[in-house]
Amino acid sequence: MRISTKVFQQQWLATIHDQQSGLAKVQRQISTGKRIATSADDPLGAAQVVRLQQGLDRLDAYSMNADTAQRRLNLEESTLDKVTDSLDRVRELAIQAGGASRSPESRAAIADEARQVLGNLLDLANTQDAEGRFLFSGNQVHNQPFSIGSTGVVYSGDTGTRSERIGDNRTVQENDPGSAVFQSIRNGNGIFSVQPDAANGGTALYSAAVVTDTASWTPDDYEVRFNGTGPYTYEVRNGAGTVIDSGAFVPGDTISFQGAAVTFDGEPADGDTFDVSASRNQDIFRTVQNFIDTLERSLQTPTDQARAQSELNSSLLDIDQAMENISIVRGRVGSRLSAIDQQLSTNADISLQLSESMSSTRDVDYASAISELESRLFGLEAAQKTFQSTRSFSLFDLL
Repeated sequence: MRISTKVFQQQWLATIHDQQSGLAKVQRQISTGKRIATSADDPLGAAQVVRLQQGLDRLDAYSMNADTAQRRLNLEESTLDKVTDSLDRVRELAIQAGGASRSPESRAAIADEARQVLGNLLDLANTQDAEGRFLFSGNQVHNQPFSIGSTGVVYSGDTGTRSERIGDNRTVQENDPGSAVFQSIRNGNGIFSVQPDAANGGTALYSAAVVTDTASWTPDDYEVRFNGTGPYTYEVRNGAGTVIDSGAFVPGDTISFQGAAVTFDGEPADGDTFDVSASRNQDIFRTVQNFIDTLERSLQTPTDQARAQSELNSSLLDIDQAMENISIVRGRVGSRLSAIDQQLSTNADISLQLSESMSSTRDVDYASAISELESRLFGLEAAQKTFQSTRSFSLFDLL
């Protein structure tokens, strides 16, 4: 078969072109640091890079979500810390206000400070984040949750909660609605509350109210009635008016029934009663306002003073319940923050693994690439020299 000089030249040029293309590819890989620039370089590797990049993008989104939840939860924890400080101050004021020796001026001063604390609590309950969203309004983030109405502080938010996805299999709640933080609080000792009847004429007051056996407690509206003028007797009636307990009473005695124990001091008048009712929800603002109302009531008689002391004791129990609820919510917030930290650490480990896999798949091995570059340069130089020496090859040169 005859092979012309032109065919030789075309083959040599094709060889040079291939060497130049390979050289250009290696040079591009070294300059960019990436072995795969397009899917044509390595279709299977390119598909794997796409999957790995999607995983990294997903982790970046989780990181942004975690950052959002973390900011709001940190703000909530800080706000609840201030709420605790405010309630602690109200408790100190309630202790200061106890006793009959307080002058009207002293009680008025305590009431003024308590009113300032109440205003501060309302401001804290209406806290906004850096984006102007209300922290305790549930899902109604653009509506101020708490405002003063005709019957007290009104909640305008909802009970909704929002969650952020921070991992493939984990979400975290980023808020607590104001109804759960400031409103759903059981008054009294959390099981029952004690209130003196407004018509009482003696100096009896209750000084302690505890649950001795929760299994024996049956929620109802009980009444403790004192009879006689000394010696005294008492009767405990349930909501149906049935006497369920009775006996002699001496001031300072503890009357126990249905797993409840209430200690009474002072001298009751014949027919004086105290209501012992199952605890009901009472918001923080009403608790503080009740304390203020007690301080501002006129105490002209020993009976007035006894009633006020019972109400102060009730305020102390209510404040303790409010502080306990805030403590529980803060504990949950802390648990969520801890969960975010753990998930971020896990995400970082996964991200590192994905990045390493992507690097091994996509990025160039410089040692191999430089070696290939030198080989390509040598091959190109050899091809060029060969072409130079044979490009004018002809049979006439041998004749």
